[in-house]
Amino acid sequence: MQTGHEKTITGLLAQLAGASVIYGAGMLESGVTFDLAQLVIDAEIIAMTKHARRGIEVGDATTAIEEIIEVGPASHFLERASTLKGVREMSLTRYFDRQVREGWEMAGSPEVYQLARRKARQLLAEHAVEPLPTEAVEEMRALVIRADREEAGVQG
Repeated sequence: MQTGHEKTITGLLAQLAGASVIYGAGMLESGVTFDLAQLVIDAEIIAMTKHARRGIEVGDATTAIEEIIEVGPASHFLERASTLKGVREMSLTRYFDRQVREGWEMAGSPEVYQLARRKARQLLAEHAVEPLPTEAVEEMRALVIRADREEAGVQG
């Protein structure tokens, strides 16, 4: 719980301050430990803090004054298209469960860390890195050879 709190508050503060890079994703213990499941969790936290940074749009479409008047008192907005649209624009999560306790328990009481760990393992098993273009590999190899020669004091 402490890690989740610290990651969220430091990430949110950095986002609100306008940072373009959020440092420490996947790190624990002041960077001594790196955890792939924590990286998955941190990616979700960062997405949520980015959503918060964008703020809440206030305008005719989001305040829905005409719909409020149309629906009237003692009614609801659950069947309205604007409600469905608004829900889809919320900060959605993949690993943090927002169900009521009974729903969470019926789903087997999945823990965030275990879900993230499963996702990290899936990513490792399924991800394929595309090879670099041949020209890029040759250019890097030439740079290394040149640096090695310069280090050894060889000219040309």
